[in-house]
Amino acid sequence: MNIKKLDRKFCVAPMMGYTTPYARTLYRLLSKRAFLFTEMIATKTMIHSKNRDLIIKNENQNPIAIQVGGSEIEELSKCSKIADLLNYDEINLNVGCPSKAVQKGSFGACLMKDKILVRRCLEAMQNNTNIQVSLKCRIGIGQKFNFDFFEEFIDEVIKSGIKIVYVHARNAILNGFSPKDNRNIPPLDYDFVKKIKKIYPNIIFVLNGGIESLQQAVDLSSEFKNVMVGRLVQKNPFCLSEVDKLFFNGCDRNIINEKTIHKYFNYIKPQVGKDSIFRLLSPLLQIFFGIPNGKKFKIKIHEQMQNNKIDNLENIFLKFVNQQKKYQ
Repeated sequence: MNIKKLDRKFCVAPMMGYTTPYARTLYRLLSKRAFLFTEMIATKTMIHSKNRDLIIKNENQNPIAIQVGGSEIEELSKCSKIADLLNYDEINLNVGCPSKAVQKGSFGACLMKDKILVRRCLEAMQNNTNIQVSLKCRIGIGQKFNFDFFEEFIDEVIKSGIKIVYVHARNAILNGFSPKDNRNIPPLDYDFVKKIKKIYPNIIFVLNGGIESLQQAVDLSSEFKNVMVGRLVQKNPFCLSEVDKLFFNGCDRNIINEKTIHKYFNYIKPQVGKDSIFRLLSPLLQIFFGIPNGKKFKIKIHEQMQNNKIDNLENIFLKFVNQQKKYQ
């Protein structure tokens, strides 16, 4: 095996409907060093879908992990080989998603009930591949905290040989809570991650959950070393322009300017007609985050999006960037 050593000081979490190939391209324009993730992709989709290239393609977005959801041993083994061929640095098994749809497919957070199956899944994913295999999980299931349950789960799954575990430091509530509720209502307990790091010092644990600002991420990284941020980047991906400086000793922040806009539009223009205009442009729409009069630009953009006027759309974004000293 020939696995690269990569820095996971700042990771962008997998987010359904958000960390698309288009969003990841924008993220990479803004940060060269942030460790990126795909959306969670069901194993059957990854193996059989006719449209899988629109979901799983990796166009020089490294360092990057592809996240899969599944519990069928053979399927997971096949997915690892596909991920390796597509030049992903890592394949990550989702054992944290609490949605009902995911539970019906027998994967996600419900798998924490069967630690031996999870270990076997991870073992299968490491067969005949040069790709790093990792796990993303919660700290438990249900309303009550139980560190013994969490420790026993981690103790079993790392017998597979994995060295990287991303931990959303909340329990997963499998009944009565929506995925959104599960991201916010179960209380955070970072102490679980502190304790597990001390017990297993040779495993890389990446802290996820409740990180609402870059400064908070910086503060937490001094204690936990590696952090994963989700909704902060979803709300304002342009915060990534600060990441290389703050987390990787970069010389300066990346400037968001006309060049950024041109590069992004050059990437998406060949996809017009192959994928929806909203999916192509949705990552860029957050350029208006917290900006006065941004709503006016959004109205113009939605009008042009209805007619697939890609050149007009590019001009609107360029005009906006030129008017904002903040981005120059």
